[in-house]
Amino acid sequence: MPDLIVTITGPDRAIAGGIIDFEVIVRNVGSATAPGSLDVEYRKAYHVDLILSSDSDIPLKSAVRPAYAEDFVEDMLLKGGRISRTVSIPPGGYANYTLKLYIPKNASPGIYCLGAVVDPAKAVDELNKDNNTFCHKINILPPEMAPTEPPAGVDFYVMPYAVGGTPLYNIKDSGLTDYTDIVDAPFGGRLGFRHAYDSRIPTKEIMYYRWLYKDESETEWHEFTETVGVHYEKKELGVLTFPVYTLGPKGVNGMNLYEFKPHSPPESGTSWPATDGFGDIYSGFLNSEAISDGKYEIKLEIYDKIGNQVIPADSTFKFIVPTGVDANGTILTSNATSGEIDNGGFVFSLHIDNRKCSAVIDAPSIGTTSMADECGFLRYTPADETVHIAFHATHPDNFAIFTFSIIRGTKTIISANGEVSAYSVGDFSGDGNGNFENESSRSKLLEECAEAAFSENLYVYAKATTGWGYRINGYDAHAVRAFALSPI
Repeated sequence: MPDLIVTITGPDRAIAGGIIDFEVIVRNVGSATAPGSLDVEYRKAYHVDLILSSDSDIPLKSAVRPAYAEDFVEDMLLKGGRISRTVSIPPGGYANYTLKLYIPKNASPGIYCLGAVVDPAKAVDELNKDNNTFCHKINILPPEMAPTEPPAGVDFYVMPYAVGGTPLYNIKDSGLTDYTDIVDAPFGGRLGFRHAYDSRIPTKEIMYYRWLYKDESETEWHEFTETVGVHYEKKELGVLTFPVYTLGPKGVNGMNLYEFKPHSPPESGTSWPATDGFGDIYSGFLNSEAISDGKYEIKLEIYDKIGNQVIPADSTFKFIVPTGVDANGTILTSNATSGEIDNGGFVFSLHIDNRKCSAVIDAPSIGTTSMADECGFLRYTPADETVHIAFHATHPDNFAIFTFSIIRGTKTIISANGEVSAYSVGDFSGDGNGNFENESSRSKLLEECAEAAFSENLYVYAKATTGWGYRINGYDAHAVRAFALSPI
């Protein structure tokens, strides 16, 4: 039986709200191969969770993500902390994984255990499960106020910042983004939009903002209309509550506008919380599942107190854009270019795709006449040297990756993984649209066996993300087919 152990190496201190690099090493000290998800179906493979705990008691179970990525929850799954695409490890072997972990901004300063849990789902039968966790002590320091550096000459500014946790500098002109090991991913689900602005705002001249969207082929813009609110502190008769002040939408001058957060809460004797622990970071929401898939333009406009649009200029305000973060955590910026301004509003692209993947495995065949029968048997003669294997890992716009494997008994005989749009993955040829096939050697499939049973396993993973570094796995697909090779 296999026996997995895990260790991690990385820094011993981190800033709350920062990203740190870690190396994870999984070793197999047992006597049999530990199956990885790239070779067997996911539920039979090990994966690794990286969690954050206030003590050294690391539970051997699958971790969960908090509802809000900035909050600390005991034994929480860290953002970027699940290694789900794993390789099989032979006896005495090991596998290295490197990843970037996000430390939640609202984690209180102190000593934590950054824990690693291998096979938390207990998918792999092992000699010993008591050695499946590891604790790396890390000192989490309070986040320094991340200053924004406006470009020289900019006074009042408004900065469109991010979609979810993805800053604009990580969104390509195509409207796609890269995260973890996923390249060119669209956005999907309910999207939260964020912007920053000068601390003197709101003023009479700069009171409201408006988010809009349109398909790139359209001429008409559509307003965001979902409610946005912020919490404030209210104490009555010794009882503290946190009501919500609604920023919008508010009907002003025939439009749905949103207030910039007022300098003071709406009721006398109340105050704003000292931290954003309630997660009031969004200035607009868009349910992308309610609109068509495709490339969109997103626009942010600014308005005065009576609903007249304020055009960016030296005498009013400037749109600035984030360009990156330096080693000290400072958000770097530049002036928005003329190409990013449309009729006084700031515009950027976002590709939306909420379509599901498809997974289909064809019946294996020999030549043009012999195909696996209803009972799954594929009969062969001594002259039959190859078996035709074909599968279809598809997405309407190729925004997906896949893993495919053929297993005989418990041994993985064939495996392949890659982009559904690939023309060649392993021994398989593709057509660029997720249709793959090859001629597999009968002797490779059977090896020493005269006859044998096999399972074909196909998993198709959608790339779409809400912007927080996770796939929307509800759009995934999988298929399984069994067959047996037997002589006539």
